[in-house]
Amino acid sequence: MVKPELRATGLGYLLLALPVAAVILFFFEPLGKGSAGATQWRVLPGVEQVEGIFGLVTGFVLFYAFQRRFWPRSEGETRALRSAVYLVLLEALILRLTHDVGVYFQGEWGFPREEGWLRSPWFFAPALAVVLLGWRYGVLLSLSGVWMFVLLARPGLLSLVAAVLGSMAAVLWLRRSTTRSRVLRAGLWSGALVSSCILLGELLSGSGDPTRCVRLVGIALGVGFGSGILLLAFLPFVEWALGELSDVSLTEYGTDHRLLDELRERAPGTWNHTLNVADLARQAAGAIGARALLCHTAALFHDIGKLHRPEVFAENIDGASPHDEMEPGESARLIIEHVTQGLELARKHRLPRPFRSIIVEHHGCSLVRFFYAKAVKLAAEGEHTTIAEEDFRYPGPPPSSKESGIISLADAVEAATRSMGDSSPGEIREVVRHLIAERVAEGEYASCPLTLAELGQIEASFQAWLAARCHKRPAYPQAEPVSSAQGAGVG
Repeated sequence: MVKPELRATGLGYLLLALPVAAVILFFFEPLGKGSAGATQWRVLPGVEQVEGIFGLVTGFVLFYAFQRRFWPRSEGETRALRSAVYLVLLEALILRLTHDVGVYFQGEWGFPREEGWLRSPWFFAPALAVVLLGWRYGVLLSLSGVWMFVLLARPGLLSLVAAVLGSMAAVLWLRRSTTRSRVLRAGLWSGALVSSCILLGELLSGSGDPTRCVRLVGIALGVGFGSGILLLAFLPFVEWALGELSDVSLTEYGTDHRLLDELRERAPGTWNHTLNVADLARQAAGAIGARALLCHTAALFHDIGKLHRPEVFAENIDGASPHDEMEPGESARLIIEHVTQGLELARKHRLPRPFRSIIVEHHGCSLVRFFYAKAVKLAAEGEHTTIAEEDFRYPGPPPSSKESGIISLADAVEAATRSMGDSSPGEIREVVRHLIAERVAEGEYASCPLTLAELGQIEASFQAWLAARCHKRPAYPQAEPVSSAQGAGVG
């Protein structure tokens, strides 16, 4: 259940952004250069302001309704909505500036006012939304930009079609992958779509000026490709300003980081466990439409705290266990400590906030059952007098996002099924179902936006992955020994 204040906060961002967008778009308009070279401005008539504001309010209402309908209300989605609103304001500012360039340079440098729409980077804001927030927010930014263009410039049909195609190119090309090269290709593709509309318009108008066509197409291609370059150049700053994490950065974190190298070298068992959890989490996230790359990359870092004492964790123990000589409480303390140690390492290496959240949330407030049961048994035998259950629980907090919840389940399922050894598919299914039901019953996902239907999809995804892992190859036939005479070709 989502807290009411989260909904109010999400709506509050839109209400605060509305007057800012209205001032940017509908209150002032440049008239051109004065005699001294300074830009002259005029205040738009009240009727035009009212029409524009009414249209803007309508657009914002549809924006919020669309977001409420297709996204779960949670703290993470409220933050994403805030970021999307900031991108809408950036889009409004870009649209205003590019629209007014033709006014300021009217008659100079071949920048006629009626071509202002052509110089607008339709690809930029939707591409930022896709890279930072996902393709659905890219659709919202694309539609928002086109709607503000309609309110501001009252464009013709061809210009409107070009704006739609140029902005939606970001969503279409970046929906599946957002690598750097793909961002640049998407920008070029956006410019090519706008160029096609320009050539079609020139053909329909009967204009036969090839120089004009080349100039317009060159502008469109340059703006599209240049938008991709600027997006990559400013992406780190935008990530920092909005507190978001792009797929470009996630790819870099997952392929080259000092902590991952240390984990691979110093704790190979944990590294193998981590790779399996990352694969499990990525597949489950894809099944429910969560950020699969975020799940995969964050899962690679979720157990970095085990670098503090890798030898006390079961996956790294080869031979006698050091816990055989420890009290259960001491063993539990060492196991639980990897969460706080992981957070310290994450802060030291400046890992992104989503990674830090997942590190402290992936065990929630769950119980270290093995050592708790051992302590209970010793107490029953008279070796201990008191046992505090909270000493055997992780400090939490429980998972607060879909991605955190998925990694928490993947971590528990991978560890539990690996400890089973050779098991039938039916036994594996039962363990997976029991683990998920147990976590839900304990309230571990009360603050997590995962629905029961999504938990069912995650369970099915886990079972399919584990069935593939447990698949056994047929034994290879033993080769017959070759005599020395046969080997020499004598016979």
